[in-house]
Amino acid sequence: MNPHQTLPVEETGTTPAAIAHSDEAALLNLLDDIERRHGFVPRELAEQLTKSIEVRLERLRRLQGRLHSTVRRDIEEHLERWKDEEGNLIMVLHAIQNQHGYIPREVAMELSRGFGVKLARIYEVITFYHYFKLQPPGQHNVVVCNGTACYLKGAADLINEARTRLGVGEGQTTADRKYHFDVVRCIGCCGMSPAVVLDGKTHGRVKSSDLGGLIEGLARKEAKP
Repeated sequence: MNPHQTLPVEETGTTPAAIAHSDEAALLNLLDDIERRHGFVPRELAEQLTKSIEVRLERLRRLQGRLHSTVRRDIEEHLERWKDEEGNLIMVLHAIQNQHGYIPREVAMELSRGFGVKLARIYEVITFYHYFKLQPPGQHNVVVCNGTACYLKGAADLINEARTRLGVGEGQTTADRKYHFDVVRCIGCCGMSPAVVLDGKTHGRVKSSDLGGLIEGLARKEAKP
C-alpha cells in the first residue's frame, strides 16, 4: 500500500476531535496500533497528529515563557534585596527555599546567570548545606532528632522505625510525595529526648512504638474536612 494513500478516518479508529483531546500516552498507543495494522501512518492522520502536536508545543512554549519570566523576576528581586550583604548567595538560596520548599533546577540556572557564576558553584553550595533540598518536599515532614541527648535515649530506634514505616531513607521523600523524612543534629529540646518533629510540631519522649501512630495521625488530620 502506498504510504501516501489516504485511509478513511473510521478505518484508523480516530477522528481529528479525538486526537485533539488525547493525552500523550493515548497518542503514542494510537501510533503503535496504526503501525501494527498498516505499517505506516496514513497522510490524513499524519496531518491531524502534526497539527495536534504543534498546538501542544505552542502551549508549552507560552507556559515556559511565563515561567521563565516569573523566575527571572523573582531572582532579580532577591538579588536586589541581598546584593550588598556578605554571603548573599546563601541569603538568596534561603529565600528561594522558603518560597518553593526546595531549589528548582530552573531557578538555580537563573540564579547562576544573575550572579554571573557557574551553575556548578551554585550546586556546590546547595549540596554542602543539609538544609537545602533539590527535590520538592513531601506534604508532611517527619524529622527525628539525633542530637547527643536523643541519641543516648534511643533516637536510633526512632530512625529505624521511620525508615521502615515510610520506606525511605534520611533526606528522602516517599514516591507519592506525601511524606519527607529527615534526621537532624539537634532541635534544642534535649529535656524531652528522644524527640521528633511532625509538620513543625515537636513531640517528646517518643518511643518507636509511638511513631507509627503519630505518622498516621498526620494522614487522619489531612482527611478531616
